[in-house]
Amino acid sequence: MAKPTRSPGDTRNSAEPPATFNRTERVLAFMVGGIILFTILCFGVMIVGWLTLHTIPGNGIWPVALGVIYVGPPIAIVLMLTMVVVIAVRKAREHRKEAR
Repeated sequence: MAKPTRSPGDTRNSAEPPATFNRTERVLAFMVGGIILFTILCFGVMIVGWLTLHTIPGNGIWPVALGVIYVGPPIAIVLMLTMVVVIAVRKAREHRKEAR
C-alpha cells in the first residue's frame, strides 16, 4: 500500500492534523482529469473538422478522435467511482482507528 504524504505547513501550532493524500487517490484524480481534458480536446478537434471539411474522412486522426469521444467519458466515470470507493475505504479505516 502506498504511504500517505504529509501536507506542507507547520503542524505544531495547528489544532487540526494535516490532511493526508494517498498516492493512489492522487493518481486516480490526475487520470480522470487527463481523460476528461483529452476528451474535450478531441471534441473540439471534431467540431473544427466538421466545420471546415463538412464531412469527416475515415482515415487519419479522425477515427481516433471520434473513438476517444465515445470511450473517454465512460472510462472517466468508472475512474471517478473507483476514486470515491478508495476515499470512502480510507476514511472508514481512519474512523475505525480513531474510534479505538
